[in-house]
Amino acid sequence: MIVGIAYHSPLDVVALFPIEIKYSLFPDDEVDVLISDNVIRIFKARVQLVFTSARNLVKENLPIIDQGSWGKVISLDSTQMEELLKKREYSFVPDWVNYKR
Repeated sequence: MIVGIAYHSPLDVVALFPIEIKYSLFPDDEVDVLISDNVIRIFKARVQLVFTSARNLVKENLPIIDQGSWGKVISLDSTQMEELLKKREYSFVPDWVNYKR
């Protein structure tokens, strides 16, 4: 599962992790969360959080968990992070993405 974060810093997000969550910057580490600044296709973590611009995340077709409709920034909280880290697959796509052209 790979998700994007465009408006929060890694330090802000790591502070929201539950205490027992293990994270790393290295794709070969077997941890709960891989933190990166670009998409890494092969990794051993359960979740990859990609911290980069919204433009880059859209280009990679990744869900941006801290962006709402019309580019509105959504504040993240610890409950949201716990829910994200418990999921096996991330299938959330905001409703505003699914509009008909």
